[in-house]
This record gives sequence, structure tokens and C-alpha cells, in this order.
Amino acid sequence: MKKSRLAGLTVGLALAAGSVALISPESASAQGTAPCPSANYCFYQNSNFNRTVSGWHLNYNTTPSGNFNNPPSGGGYDRHDQLTSIINNGNRTICIYNNGLFDDTLIKRVLPYADVALLASSVNDTADRWKIFSGSVACPGD
Repeated sequence: MKKSRLAGLTVGLALAAGSVALISPESASAQGTAPCPSANYCFYQNSNFNRTVSGWHLNYNTTPSGNFNNPPSGGGYDRHDQLTSIINNGNRTICIYNNGLFDDTLIKRVLPYADVALLASSVNDTADRWKIFSGSVACPGD
């Protein structure tokens, strides 16, 4: 009797511990990636979100689009062709574009609650503008 009771208690504790350890991706992501505030999306000049090298960063929550040549809240400074890393702590899709000779080219789509610590070398430091879309959607140009 004691052994079956002990076995039942052990299984119960294991299940309880497992349920405490399981956190859905949405709830874990909702807290966000530092240093970007929760529910914001943030752009960084350097890799790994400027953690090892200082550089400019831009944090937004409700701004639906912008140009890096004179970004909102950017102090009037030209930031185009300097973007290297991105944190998306919100439930929107970020579409990053490079102004082409005839048309804009989509260079990166960042899904909700995703991070890009280093843009691929082919698109690093080529961003000219961004646009935000609700939810997890394809970007125009995908």
C-alpha cells in the first residue's frame, strides 16, 4: 500500500512540476526580448541589439511605417543603410525594404515576437524604410 501511494505521489509531483515548467510560446514571448520594451518593435545599428558596441536604436509602439533617412523619433539623423538587428516584441509583422532603382525591394520580414540578431550580409546595412502590418502576414513583395 505504501509503495503504490508513494508511486502515485511521485507521478503527481512529476506532472505538477511538468505543468509548471510548460509555458506557451505566446506567454513567454509577450514578455519580450530585452532591451526592447514589451509590445514595441526596435531597430539597432549593430548586431546583437547593440549589446557589445554602442550605436543608435529606435523604439516604436504605434508608428505604422517610416523611413530610415529621417525616422520618427530619430532626432533628424539619417539612419538609412545602417540597420543590422531587429527585435519585434509585438503582435505585428515588420516589413523592411531597400529603395531600388525602379521599385522597393523587400529585404526582411520579421514575424510577431521574433528577433534578428544579425541581418544576412546581403541585406545588412541596406534598409531604407519599414512598414508594419497586423498579425502574422506576408509582406507586399514576398
